[in-house]
Amino acid sequence: MKLRYILFGLVMILSLSACEKEIVLTDEHRTDRLTINAIVNPDTVVYAYVTEANEIDYFNLINMRADYYHYNKISADKKYMYLVKELSAQALRNAKVELVVNDRNVYTMVFDSIGVTYNSEYVPKFGDVIKIVAESNSNPLSDGSVIGLDRVEANTQLPTTTPRLYVMGTELKIKAREYYKAVEASGDTVEITDMFGSDTVMRINLKIVDPVDEKNYYRLIVKNVGKINFLPNQAYPTTMSVDYFGSEDPIFYDSDLIKPYGFLPAYFSNVFSDELINGKEYEFTVETRMRANSVITPYVILELQHLSPDLYYYLKDIEIFRISDFDLYTNPIQIWSNVNGGWGVFGAMTYDTHIIPFER
Repeated sequence: MKLRYILFGLVMILSLSACEKEIVLTDEHRTDRLTINAIVNPDTVVYAYVTEANEIDYFNLINMRADYYHYNKISADKKYMYLVKELSAQALRNAKVELVVNDRNVYTMVFDSIGVTYNSEYVPKFGDVIKIVAESNSNPLSDGSVIGLDRVEANTQLPTTTPRLYVMGTELKIKAREYYKAVEASGDTVEITDMFGSDTVMRINLKIVDPVDEKNYYRLIVKNVGKINFLPNQAYPTTMSVDYFGSEDPIFYDSDLIKPYGFLPAYFSNVFSDELINGKEYEFTVETRMRANSVITPYVILELQHLSPDLYYYLKDIEIFRISDFDLYTNPIQIWSNVNGGWGVFGAMTYDTHIIPFER
């Protein structure tokens, strides 16, 4: 695991010191490293973001893409235009990037200026062991500067099976919208609510069948979707969706999440291991709120993602990071990375998806 944080406090301490002391920084402290961020699955070709180092609170596309249903089928130029502009400034356009599959087949990854990614033509298979190798000798950035970075590599293995999620039953209930306290960047506490949510919620009974004799890591996505016309003559309805849900089941309990985040209460996480399931069939209930004034029948997308260990550890660290106080007096947070010689994460997942309409 690599240390992600740059210790800004070190500069302050040295500037205030009355005596001179030579500080020797090892290679482990270098920040000018190449960064790889990628998630692979058996449904699409492999692509990766290869950039210069960046602060994780400034740019965290991997976590955002994993929050969306079929994240890897949504092109960055359409769904994440507001991030692509910032990413373009950091992208290394002339890096040498290769994909190695099962230590045998090597594929050259080509830079795509629209999605700002390095793409291959290979579609992974269940159980594949995949490695990305990248190096950058001379890469022009958007500001005209040139950067050279050392060779880095990252490995991941796709799960050998698709996770098994079953919908056991649903129930619609009337439930007034709730108000939550949230802390803004300024430190002020405000009340927020699901302003596009209706007074109808769906309780969904689910079952996971966990494989025996192996350690498994999961993420449950519950995406609530509707379409709304904001203008009288609007040609195409605006899609409104949310990815958060509620549940009191212990598999979603995380003792490290001591603060709420947005609409998520403290101690709640949709990223979990099979510690409580342990090779058994496990039933639980989740709750999600219907979109209001939808011009189509609103629906829920359920997706159980089977995560590679590195992606699981990375997402758990991100959950802690996003509720932290970003000041010089807090301890640095270590964000999990499996990129040898650099930063970022290279993960894999498979998933089982179900779509349920909001109908009685």
